[in-house]
Amino acid sequence: MLKTLARIWRLVRPHMGKVVLISALGIVVAGCTALLPYLASLFFKEVLENRNPGYAKWIPYAFPAVYAVLGLARYFHFTGVRYLSEVVAAELRKRLLDKLTRLNLTFHNQFRAGSGGMMSRFLNDTTVFQEGIYFAVDFIREPLIALALIGQMLWLDWKLSLAALVCLPFIGGALRKVGKSLKKYGYLNREAMDDLTATVKESLDGVRVIQSFNLEDEMSRRFGSNLGEYLRTRRKVINREEGVSPMNEFIVSLIFMGFAIYAINEVFGGRSSAGELTSFLLAAGLIQMPLKKIQNAHIRLQQTVVVAERLWQLLESDSFVPQAAEPRPFPADWKRIRFKGVSFDYGSEPVLQDVDVTINRGETVALVGESGSGKSTIVNMLERFFDPTQGQILIDDVPLAEFDLVDLRRNIALVTQDVFLFRDSIERNIQAGDLSKDPAGVAPAAKLANAHGFIERTAQGYRSPVGDRGNFLSGGEKQRISIARAIFKDAPILILDEATSALDSVSELEVQKGLNHLIQGRTVFVIAHRLSTVFSANRILVLKKGRIIEQGTHNSLLERRGEYFNFFQLQMTGSADVVQRN
Repeated sequence: MLKTLARIWRLVRPHMGKVVLISALGIVVAGCTALLPYLASLFFKEVLENRNPGYAKWIPYAFPAVYAVLGLARYFHFTGVRYLSEVVAAELRKRLLDKLTRLNLTFHNQFRAGSGGMMSRFLNDTTVFQEGIYFAVDFIREPLIALALIGQMLWLDWKLSLAALVCLPFIGGALRKVGKSLKKYGYLNREAMDDLTATVKESLDGVRVIQSFNLEDEMSRRFGSNLGEYLRTRRKVINREEGVSPMNEFIVSLIFMGFAIYAINEVFGGRSSAGELTSFLLAAGLIQMPLKKIQNAHIRLQQTVVVAERLWQLLESDSFVPQAAEPRPFPADWKRIRFKGVSFDYGSEPVLQDVDVTINRGETVALVGESGSGKSTIVNMLERFFDPTQGQILIDDVPLAEFDLVDLRRNIALVTQDVFLFRDSIERNIQAGDLSKDPAGVAPAAKLANAHGFIERTAQGYRSPVGDRGNFLSGGEKQRISIARAIFKDAPILILDEATSALDSVSELEVQKGLNHLIQGRTVFVIAHRLSTVFSANRILVLKKGRIIEQGTHNSLLERRGEYFNFFQLQMTGSADVVQRN
């Protein structure tokens, strides 16, 4: 817990000036609150009992003066605390987003609750964290108020005050016990919220499939199951949060009962004045509020520790592609790319095994094979979304790991089947290929991608919004925007990952015109299930179970009558009765 609190403090520390000011205002609030029972004591004793004219002149005016100072101090104190908690939470969210966008694909693919769980931590956990910062300030202000009131009580009647303070360890013990239980169920509740958010995101992302297969009831059932688990753990948390107050309030009521009995005996016995004991009881009554706020702050702190630990699991994750200590610039005149004994696996499951191949600059290489044969893994490692578990990928005998990662990826353009467009304008989506470039090149890139015509027909032209993930555009239009983005980037290495497989014949023709402009003068990696898109490749690599089993041109591979020939026969004739290898 101390380690977690230290992490939280490191976030707050840059705002030390605000913390000092907020703390100083908290001290003023504490002082004014403690001054009220003292003024009441003077009023009862000096004005009402002793009829002292000196005190009578100013005591009535002291109360509004103290309340005025108290009100101003409270206003600036609490507004300062709230804004500080907002700032710290905003900075935490920025750090989280920066981290999540840099973690490698292995982390994202294997995260327990998927992207929905990450969203839950990003939004829900940071909100709990923000509230925790707000309540944490109570540990500065409320103890000062409590100490000031205890001092007042000790000054009025130290014996009775010490007797009351004996009960405080019992209250503290109850808080510690509840705190441990809260931490346990708070963690389970946060995990349940991850699953709940993941189901919501899945339902929204897959609404077309859900409606097509009449899965609305199934998703409702799944959400209901997640919701039930969330409510079950939430009830445990609420029971513990709310159970502390009645117990402690009952203990305080017993203490107050003792005060009342003692006061009656003292006044009736002539050993004390009503004014003094009224002031004492007023101080004792006022002390309940800071004690309750300290109690609530303690409970909130347990929840804050839980979410902070979950957030720092992300912030301190080392599942990212490492950078070289002194990275080398990507060479402008490189000649070849070599995969040297490259293997990759997810734990015990091999994906690639001993891939050894050299691709010359300017060559178009097609990767062919059944699903799961390792085609996408090869190009993903080329961009260093993850690194080989064995072997190396080299550019002119220099391992990729020695290049600056940003520089490496600046020299590779990617066009995929599942086009991702940002919720922005067409122009900004094309310019996203390289935001450092002059946007004047956007229109020429769109013309080469065969996209300029339909863009001009939209309501706002290049400034037209594309919608969420480009849902204002057709599949072919989105793909041409993606190609324009790659042309605008103008990288020497191009990856086409199933770039036309999801399109109809008419859209494919339009997109292919853009692709023909894009591949000119580049080193191209083409991944395709439809063999019609790879006939013109300089070389075709045929993969099976993570190994390259054949390579050559389209015609040479057909002449071998091997695995590629079988693929070709299946796609061209639709017959499973293919000629086997001789």
